Amino acid sequence: MIKNKEAILQEKTEKFYESVKIYLEDMDTLSDTSDFTIDNIETKWGDLENTTKQVLREINEDMIRQINEKAIIEIKKKSTPKKG
Repeated sequence: MIKNKEAILQEKTEKFYESVKIYLEDMDTLSDTSDFTIDNIETKWGDLENTTKQVLREINEDMIRQINEKAIIEIKKKSTPKKG
């Protein structure tokens, strides 16, 4: 019922990958400095969390836009008892 599932999966997987890659690179760079503190680690973790939440929101938005509404309506009609 969802059109373009593979395209959504590929695009969002790439976004997740890039987010994690940036996080790990930032943490690696930070770990070689005196700024490698709990506060800065938590800040970077929060940045990753915000980025991944945004990707999850995008997945839901894209999915909703790609749903085959006609098929859902037909399923609803078949499962709804007749009135009267």
